[in-house]
Amino acid sequence: MDFCDICLDPPRPLEGRITGAVRLDAVEGNRRLLAELPLREPVRLHFVEVAVRERLWEAAERTVRVVTVYNRSSLPLTGVEVACGGAVPGSVRMNGLPEPEADPAAGVVLPGLGAGCAAALTWEVEDGGEREPVRVRYQYLFAGETLTGEAAPA
Repeated sequence: MDFCDICLDPPRPLEGRITGAVRLDAVEGNRRLLAELPLREPVRLHFVEVAVRERLWEAAERTVRVVTVYNRSSLPLTGVEVACGGAVPGSVRMNGLPEPEADPAAGVVLPGLGAGCAAALTWEVEDGGEREPVRVRYQYLFAGETLTGEAAPA
């Protein structure tokens, strides 16, 4: 799967005209960066929000874990990695399609997730063992820079 990008109503950036200036006050360790930036052109604000939902389905003699990643942002995610141990080899599916080589313990990579889109990963859970927490890392491009973030099931 190359990119998950089906959404009928994707989030849009907030666009507006602001008069005046924006004050920048950034702190890193013992350093502080101050600036006053005049705004003369229309501005576009993007919101980045990634949510994760996890469910376990028990049927007969097996347990299936479902991890759904929601990109509620106005920007596409250029890479998403879902990591969690305890999968039966060859049981991973991405949006229903088999991913026989994928291993959640090593991290399953979704190459991209469009604005407003979601992707579901499912796999059969190995019997026994301790249930590991799901870890989701993602990246996106903004102003020519690749930024990263992390999310966990709520």
